[in-house]
Amino acid sequence: PENSEELAKMLKVPLDSQGFFLEAHVKLRPVDFATEGVFLCGCAHWPKHIQESITQANGAAGRASRFLSSEDIVASGLVAEVDDEICIGCGVCTKLCPYNAISKNEQEVAVVNKLMCKGCGVCGASCPENAITIHHFTDSQILSEIIVYGGDKMIR
Repeated sequence: PENSEELAKMLKVPLDSQGFFLEAHVKLRPVDFATEGVFLCGCAHWPKHIQESITQANGAAGRASRFLSSEDIVASGLVAEVDDEICIGCGVCTKLCPYNAISKNEQEVAVVNKLMCKGCGVCGASCPENAITIHHFTDSQILSEIIVYGGDKMIR
């Protein structure tokens, strides 16, 4: 855990409160990070017995081989896009993105890494200037979904 923070920043992966790496989902994706193509195993995840570390390493190797054996990496088209004419570079989206998919460029404007973005919409919802949109979903579509689920009581 003492060097985890630096590596976590480089790989753009999360840490838990004790400095160990945090998996995407404890039951469904125990060796995956939310960042596609980065995997977790052994004591970097949590202190464990050697046999459990070996089992987890085999799982991570199997998941990695899926990427290494394919010619192309396919990313989702459901990603955020920043309008650099509107973005003021406040950094709210950068701080709140759960996938660490947003950074700032030389002009201090937000830029989305389309391979890391999962299109969750946290950035778009938090942008004070409405400079971020999610491809394939308009604001009116999302608002309609919120109303259908009873959120109109909160909106009005």
